[in-house]
Amino acid sequence: MKRSNRLVILVGVLLAVLAFVAIVILLNGDGGPGGEPTATPTTVTVLVANEAIDIAEPVTPDKVDPQQVDPDAVIGFGLSDPSQLQGQPALLAVPAGSQVSGQVVGIGDGPVICIACMLNPGEKAVAFQVDRVTGLDFLVTAGDSIDVVLSQQISVLQETADSAANPDENAPPRFETVTGLENQRTVKAVLQDKRVLYVSDTRAVEPAPTTDTNGDGVVDENDTPEEAVIDSVIIVFAGSDQDAEVIKFAQNALGDQGSLTAIVRHLDDDEEVDTTGITIDQLVEDYGLRIPGIVELLNEEETPAP
Repeated sequence: MKRSNRLVILVGVLLAVLAFVAIVILLNGDGGPGGEPTATPTTVTVLVANEAIDIAEPVTPDKVDPQQVDPDAVIGFGLSDPSQLQGQPALLAVPAGSQVSGQVVGIGDGPVICIACMLNPGEKAVAFQVDRVTGLDFLVTAGDSIDVVLSQQISVLQETADSAANPDENAPPRFETVTGLENQRTVKAVLQDKRVLYVSDTRAVEPAPTTDTNGDGVVDENDTPEEAVIDSVIIVFAGSDQDAEVIKFAQNALGDQGSLTAIVRHLDDDEEVDTTGITIDQLVEDYGLRIPGIVELLNEEETPAP
C-alpha cells in the first residue's frame, strides 16, 4: 500500500516537472516553424509617388510604387497597397519620390490641418456654415467640388411720387418699399466649382433634460438629457477674396446659416454654368407656377382701361 502511494507521488512529481519544462520552452520560443524564433520585421511597406502629384489631381495606383522603409520613417497614416487609391483628388501636392500618406487623399484618422499647404498660389481659404439640409446631410468631404447657392430676402422698391415729379434732372431719386412686396425671395448660384479643403467635425448640441429620469422629483442637470442633435458644420473651400466677400455678405452674423447651400458636383466637371437665378415672377413665367385667382382679379382691377 505504501509502495503504491509512493508510486503515485513520484508520477505526480514527474508530470509537474514535465509541465514546467513545457511552459519554459513555450515562453522562451517564438512559435516559429521548427521551433526557431520568428524574426521581427524591420521594414514596412509604404507608397511612394513615381511622379509629381499636384493639388486636386486624381491619385491613381499607377502614380505610386510600393517601397520598404523603416517603421519610424512612415509619414502620417501609411498606405501599403496601391489598390487603396481610387482616383481621390490630392489634398496636398506630393513631389516625386515622396510618400503618399492617407492624409493626401483623405484617408486616415484625421484631416490635414495645414490649410495653407492645401492652397495653390493665389487661392484663399474661405469658410461658411451649413446645417443638415443646406450641407447635404453633412456628406460633403475634403476633396469634393461644390457650387454655392445663395438665397436672400429683398424688398421691391419704387421711386416716390415727389421724386418722380421733380423737374430737376440732377436731383438724386428717392425710393420707397412697395406695399405687399416686402421680403421677396431671390435665389442664385453665386459660386461654382470650388474645391473643399476641410469640413469640421459635426457639432452636437446637447439639450437640457426635460424629464425626471432619476426619480428624485425634480428636473435638473442630474437627469439624463435627450440624445444630442447634430446642429451644423463648417465647410472650408479654396476661393478668392471676391468669394470671401460674397460669403461674408450672405452670412454676416456669427452662426448665420440657411442662406447658403452647398451642391456637390462631379470631380471631372469644371464647367461653369450661366444660371438665371430664380424669383417669384420667373417661377410664374418660366415654370408655370399658378397664381391664386384672387391675385389675378386684383391685378385686373388695378389695370386702367385702355
